[in-house]
Amino acid sequence: SASSLAAAAVAGAVRGALGPRGGRALVLRPDGRPLLTRDGRRLLEALCLQPPTARLMAAAACRHRGATGDGAKTFVLLLAAVLRGLRAAGGAGRALPDFERRVLEPAAALGLRRHLLSAFPGEEAEPRVDLAALEALLDAYLRGRVGPGERRRLARLCREYLGRCAARRPPALRLLGRHFEALHAAVPGLPLDGSAVLPGVVLRRDFAAYSPASGAAGAVVVTEPLHAGPSAPGVELVVGSEGQYEAARRWCEARTEAAVKRLRSSNVGLLLSSVKQQDVVIYYAKLYGVSVVECLSAEEVALVREITGVSPYSPFGDNGCSEITDTAAVTFCRPLLLGSKRYAHIGFASSACAFQPHCLVLCGPVDGVNEQHAAAIQGAFTMLQQLFKTVDGREECRSKGESQSDALDVCSRHSSATQKQLTVENICCNSNQVSEHQLKTHRGETDTQIVDSALKGSENPAGIQTASQIPSNPASHSEELNVPCRGAGSSTDAQKPHAKCEHSGEMHKGYESDLPVDNQKNYGTAVLTTDNANTVTVCERLDVGKDLEKASCGIIPFKHEEGCVSVAQNYSSSIIEAGSVLPVGGYFEILLHYYIQYYAKQLQQSAVTVISSVVADALLIIPKSLHGTTEGNSFAKFYLKTTNALRKNQPLPVNEKGLESVYCKYQLVISVLHCVTELLSIDLIIGVKRPLQKIEDNDSDDDL
Repeated sequence: SASSLAAAAVAGAVRGALGPRGGRALVLRPDGRPLLTRDGRRLLEALCLQPPTARLMAAAACRHRGATGDGAKTFVLLLAAVLRGLRAAGGAGRALPDFERRVLEPAAALGLRRHLLSAFPGEEAEPRVDLAALEALLDAYLRGRVGPGERRRLARLCREYLGRCAARRPPALRLLGRHFEALHAAVPGLPLDGSAVLPGVVLRRDFAAYSPASGAAGAVVVTEPLHAGPSAPGVELVVGSEGQYEAARRWCEARTEAAVKRLRSSNVGLLLSSVKQQDVVIYYAKLYGVSVVECLSAEEVALVREITGVSPYSPFGDNGCSEITDTAAVTFCRPLLLGSKRYAHIGFASSACAFQPHCLVLCGPVDGVNEQHAAAIQGAFTMLQQLFKTVDGREECRSKGESQSDALDVCSRHSSATQKQLTVENICCNSNQVSEHQLKTHRGETDTQIVDSALKGSENPAGIQTASQIPSNPASHSEELNVPCRGAGSSTDAQKPHAKCEHSGEMHKGYESDLPVDNQKNYGTAVLTTDNANTVTVCERLDVGKDLEKASCGIIPFKHEEGCVSVAQNYSSSIIEAGSVLPVGGYFEILLHYYIQYYAKQLQQSAVTVISSVVADALLIIPKSLHGTTEGNSFAKFYLKTTNALRKNQPLPVNEKGLESVYCKYQLVISVLHCVTELLSIDLIIGVKRPLQKIEDNDSDDDL
C-alpha cells in the first residue's frame, strides 16, 4: 500500500505535463535557477522525494528514459496504475513472470504484431529509416516535449541534420548519440529561427594560432606538449652553471622548432591539442603557418578521432625524420563567431565511417531554452536508435514455434496430397466495392463466422475464429481485400483499389488458429481511416512488414507468408520486429489491452488472470490521460471507435499523423513490470537518519 500511495503521488506530479496538450512545470535547479520544462526526466529529478520507494520509482523511470530516450512520465503513470490495481485485487504479484511469459508475449507476437507498420523501405537490404516515417516519428516525439511553434522548427532541423549527416542507419545514429554534446553548439540571445546546420565540426575553443591555409591541408591530434623539457618527467637534471642552463634551453627550443617545421613539411596545417601548449610552440606555429587549437575536451578529441580515424601524434616517439602520414584531410579551417563567442570551425574532407560530420547550431533566448531543445533532440536520436532493435522471444517460445512449424509442414503436405488447393480471387483495378471474406471449398461454400465480442472482457475479440468454427477439412478459401490508397480525388475514388493483391494462407491450431483470418493478418493494419470516411495511409512510403511489396500505384497490398506456418515461424524468431511503429495517441495501449484480455482467457490459472486484468486495465491510463485534456473528455469515443474497428476487422480510425516506436513502448511495459516485481519484493524498510558507523568488537572471552 505504501508503494501504491507513493507511486500515485509521483504520478500526480507529472500527469499535467503528459502529451501534446500538457503544460509546463516550473522547477528549480540545484543552483537555484528556475526552469520551465515538460521533460519527464527533469521533472522527476527536480522532485524532493522522501520515501525510499518513491526514489526507487523515479530512478527506474530515469534509467528507462536514458536507455530508450522516451517514456519517463508514461512509466510513472503506468506503474502507479498497476500498483493500484494489484492493491485492489489483493496481491497476486508473484504471478508477474508467468503473466509476461504466457500472456504478454503471445499478445504482442500473435495479436499486436499484426497491426504494426514498418518504418523501413522494403526494397533496401540494409535497414534505414524512411523519410516519411522519420518525419512522423520526430513530429510525434517532439510534440510532447516542446511547444507547437518550437516543435515544427526543431523537427525540420532534425530532419535536415540527419539527412546531411547521412544518419538514417544504425552506425551513424549510434555515433550521433554518443557525440551529440560535441556535435551541437548553443547560442543564447538569438531567436530559434536563427538555428542552422553547418558542415564540419565546431570546436568550442578559439584558435591559439591561426594561419589561413590555401588549399587542402592535414590535421594532427596531440595529447602531450610539443615543447618538452631537457629531461623526462621525474628525472632530476643537474645544471652546473648558467651557461649550461642556457644551452639546455636553446636545445629544447631548437627541438620544438624542428617538430613544428616537420609538421609543416608534412603538409600539416592544423594542430588539435587536448593540452595547453607553451608560448614557444605558439610562436613557431605562427612562424611556419600552422594553426593551433588547444585545450580541447576529451569529448571533442574522441569525436575527431572517430570520424577521421587518426591516432594521437607523438612528436618524440620516432626518429623525427620520417614524414607524418597519420593525418586527417581538412577542407577548411576558419574562425566562427556565434553570438559573442569565437569558435574554431573545421571541415574534414572524408570520414572514416558512413557518418558525414555536421554541427547543429541551436539558437534560443536563454541558456535554459537551449538546454531543453538540445535534450529533446538528443532524446529523439536515442529513440531512433531503438527503432533498429528487435524483441526476441524466449527459448521455450522458439522451440514451441519450431515444433508447431514441423507439425504444420505435415499438414501442408497432407493438404497437397488430397488436392486441396487454394483459390485466390484477385481484386480488379476498376472495382468500386469489395465483398466480405468468403471461404470456398470444392464441395461448397462456408461463410466465415465472426463473433461480435463485448466492449470489454469479450470471449473472442476482434472477430477471432475459434477451433470449433474452423471447418474439419480446411480447404482453400478466397477473399477480396479493400486496399485503399491516398489520392487527391473524392473519398469514393480513394477507396477504389488500383492494383491486384493476392492473399493465401491456412489455419492451424493453438494460439495461431485463434488469430483473425482477415486483412489485418501478420503486420496487417497498414490502412487507416479518418473521421471524414476518407481512407488514407499514414505515410505513402510506409511498408507493412518486410514481407510486403508496394504496388505501382503507391498503395500497400497485403502479402502474407505462404503455407500455414507463418505465425509460428514469426513468433519463433522475434516478438517485435525492427522498424515496427504504430500511430501515436494511445493505439499501442488499447491494442495491447485488447489482446491481453483475450489470451488471458486461454489460461486456467486464476493468479495470471488477475494480473492480466490489472495490467490490461492499467494500460488504459495512458490514452485516458492523453484524451482527457481534450474537450468533452474524448477517451470514451476514441476507445469505442478503436475496439469496434477491431471487432469488425476494419482499419483503425486514425486522426493523428505521428508515429511512435513499438520497441520503446513494449520495453516500457516490461520495465514497469520489472519495477513492480522489485517493489513487491521489499519486505521491510528501515529508516536510518545518519550513516552507519563501523563498530569494532574489542571484547574478549575473558571479559564475559
